[in-house]
Amino acid sequence: MWEDGRAICDAGERPRGDRRTGGDARIGHASRGAGRRQAARGIAAPQRGVPGWQLRLDGNEMKEVVLGHFGPEERELQRRMFAFMQDDLFKPRYGLDVWSYRELTLQRLQKVCAQGFIHAADVTAHPKRFMAGMQCLHFADYTLSIKAGVHFTLAGGTIAKLGTKYHHETFLPKIDSLELPSCYGMTELGHGSNVMAIETVATYDPSSQTFDLFTPNNLASKFWIGGSAQHGKLCAVFAQLRMGDQWQGPHVFLVRIRDDDGNLMPNVRIKDCGSKMGLQGVDNGQIWFDHVKVPRENMLNRLANVSPQGEYTSPLKSVAQRFGATVGGLTMGRFLIAAAAVDASKIGLIVAVRYSCMRTQFKDKKIMEYVTHQRRLVPALATTYGLEFAMQELSRMMRKSQTSKEVHFLSSGLKAYATWHRVKTLQDCREACGGMGFLSENQIGPIMTDMNVDVTFEGDNTVLMQQVVKGMLASTPEGAAGAGNVTGPTVQAIDQLEPSLLALLRWREAVLFKEFLALGGREAKAFDENLDLVLSIGRAHTERRIFEIFQVAAIDVANKPEIKDALLALCHLFGVWCVEQDLSTFVSRGGVSRQAALGVRDVVNAMCASVCAEDNHGLLALCTGFGIPEQFITAPIAHNWTKINAKM
Repeated sequence: MWEDGRAICDAGERPRGDRRTGGDARIGHASRGAGRRQAARGIAAPQRGVPGWQLRLDGNEMKEVVLGHFGPEERELQRRMFAFMQDDLFKPRYGLDVWSYRELTLQRLQKVCAQGFIHAADVTAHPKRFMAGMQCLHFADYTLSIKAGVHFTLAGGTIAKLGTKYHHETFLPKIDSLELPSCYGMTELGHGSNVMAIETVATYDPSSQTFDLFTPNNLASKFWIGGSAQHGKLCAVFAQLRMGDQWQGPHVFLVRIRDDDGNLMPNVRIKDCGSKMGLQGVDNGQIWFDHVKVPRENMLNRLANVSPQGEYTSPLKSVAQRFGATVGGLTMGRFLIAAAAVDASKIGLIVAVRYSCMRTQFKDKKIMEYVTHQRRLVPALATTYGLEFAMQELSRMMRKSQTSKEVHFLSSGLKAYATWHRVKTLQDCREACGGMGFLSENQIGPIMTDMNVDVTFEGDNTVLMQQVVKGMLASTPEGAAGAGNVTGPTVQAIDQLEPSLLALLRWREAVLFKEFLALGGREAKAFDENLDLVLSIGRAHTERRIFEIFQVAAIDVANKPEIKDALLALCHLFGVWCVEQDLSTFVSRGGVSRQAALGVRDVVNAMCASVCAEDNHGLLALCTGFGIPEQFITAPIAHNWTKINAKM
């Protein structure tokens, strides 16, 4: 039913009795001349008294645009992996106990590694290829992608980035083959986001040329370490390096925690964290080290080195510089988590939209016709498209440098925004499907529980948004009153809203930031006292960046006018939705008049109605355009909900 992805909608005037159009609000303002009509083609809402409008959209053409950032090599890798994952081993399995799910996840990872699809060295050598391969895994099963992500991205990627030739040759081949299942020992029971304050200690002993690795108290135990409870044999451990009486800050050490037969190494103690809210196939553990001897060569030494005699050298002269460079390697993991959140939102929306376009309620009215349904799903779809193009831009930036400050701040904002968006989107999709959304086989529920952790791991979202604002502070000269234009536009009438969207989003960010600086935000105490404002600024900054990137991406599709117009429509919907969700800020600071504010709801409703017009053909084509392979849309309600359990 959904194979061709093509939807062509041609609509003229609607009957006067049609009340879905939201008064005089319309997308694209088609009555304002041919130039505006051309720019708005595909986005004008059906209106009484407004010239006919058209939405011509081929979902497969949209899919080619969305997937176009991958080159032939990445597309071919994904084609091979998708074919490989047709194997029954990768089909969804629900209701497994913890131990069975862990065993299934291990078998899946073993099979992937045996094919040689993914290489840890590609984190630095071929990041685009690495991203393409990892994306295939989270299409199939998020638990698998997290276990593989810890193994390849965090442990393997850290070795690739912070290690040297010895480490690359000794450990990376065994990680690629899964001979050394690996984990990442950063988080401690008493230290989550504050990595600089970890308490695990590594003290160098020149007589044995080893580091003495010690957990001084229970709060210093490594906690939530994925892959460590049952399967891990190697752990990349973060520990405070002490050279005699000198403290050199956190460094990374490669530590065997189990031998080749799977037995715990001497002086290593591991406790299983047990059953969790989700991700039951990942074996999280708690680790203590009781004076474990680590060979000198096993310290990752690209940034700093310890000679056999105990001489410490580093091109980075301060602990802060070394620490920043060390944790800068987390960017790939942060990117993959944000990208997975975007793809999960796509899957949830495909399931919910397809079901809502088939399911009727109260005679023959499809539930997608209800404005409440449209407002739940259509703005979320527009936001998901915006995030997709924002992630593609971040990917391009990362291929130039994964450690630049700009990459750090954008990845922090997008990871937080994308995962918070996923939480809300999947909840709305679940509710939009009614009781059917509660069935595990309809995908949304299991994805929700497995992915709930993404808002707090690889950087707690609240902390990451603070990082965004700290980046703004660093780029604003001391003594400056703010950044950007704080005079900005004032939208007096609703027809001024769409042309002013980018200016409004920039103005909101600048106004909030100026207020923050006036409160003394550069000082640590004032920063902490105004964290609620800090988060609002971080969100405003991230939404502005997404809108800018989205708009450029749409305009760049110059050779496909129908696709360009559809993307501009979604971009505008995202922008208006951002204004509506934070209308109090825009009105209270004078960016939008009270009279104009009263019409924003009508504009959103009209935009949603236009996307859903003509029996939702354009909406369904946009779902096809997400580019999720059909083999991973396994929910029965996404295909034919009336056939569920039809065989008695």
